[in-house]
Amino acid sequence: MAKSLYSLILSDEVVSRIDRLATRQGMNRSQLVNRILAEYCSLVTPEKRIESVLDAVTRLMDGDGELAPFFTPNQPAMFFKTSLEYRYRPTVRYDLRLRPQPENGSVGELTVTFRTTSEELLTLADRYFRRRIDAETRASPEDPPAFTVSPGRLTRSIAAPPEGTDPEVFAERISEYVRRFDRDMKAFIKSQSGVV
Repeated sequence: MAKSLYSLILSDEVVSRIDRLATRQGMNRSQLVNRILAEYCSLVTPEKRIESVLDAVTRLMDGDGELAPFFTPNQPAMFFKTSLEYRYRPTVRYDLRLRPQPENGSVGELTVTFRTTSEELLTLADRYFRRRIDAETRASPEDPPAFTVSPGRLTRSIAAPPEGTDPEVFAERISEYVRRFDRDMKAFIKSQSGVV
């Protein structure tokens, strides 16, 4: 959805209240005015679509037991935390970020970060990441996801869903992928601990 600069004449009191409300909601004035007008006109903006997806992911993952979701409304991102059954119970963080418009067929990224300084665990993480990339690339060789790997961190692109996909359906796909990734990664770490 394209955006353009428009000039509006508004009363100072209205602008003051809009600014206070925008600050409370973590938005700027333009974002809030755009949202208010879109809602008034029954128009679903890309930002509102993202919020619907992330809100649905939060609902689907809440109470999961393994992954604790954290979502702040009006933000295009959320994260999950979990801990590993590994010595001092280090944590793994999953950051999910979505974009209003697709870029190169992708609408966002999922970043997995191991919160540790253990060389053994970082080696295991790297080994798992490489296996995961290989498996996902073989699963869709004509259009594989884009991956970036650095020590203890993997970023994977999220493919844009087909036009008209219900936000709840897209959220279910994302939630299931994160659960499966987490389950497989934990099983791999557990099976390989002490084998490095």
